[in-house]
Amino acid sequence: MPGTILDVDQPTTRREQVIHALTRASREFDELRRELEMTVRELEEDLRHVERSVRARGQRLRVDGAQCQGCGFRLASRALHPPGRCPSCQGHYLRGPWLRIA
Repeated sequence: MPGTILDVDQPTTRREQVIHALTRASREFDELRRELEMTVRELEEDLRHVERSVRARGQRLRVDGAQCQGCGFRLASRALHPPGRCPSCQGHYLRGPWLRIA
């Protein structure tokens, strides 16, 4: 478009958007998925690629396990999204996991 100025600092691809979001702050998987308007499968796939990309730059994709809001049980898993139920109390009150690039 004539007269349009492109901001070179703005991420252009989905994966650049993921990297940009996770570099600024720690994000919950579902929060990030909704913000970027992606499906679970798309975000998981992109995070696998992002993990390799940031590793090449000397950074790491950190995954802090999900936590049950009902009983406080914390999953130690690096799974990108939590199971449907808490393994401890069988509740459906799981939050997380939280992701960030460090």
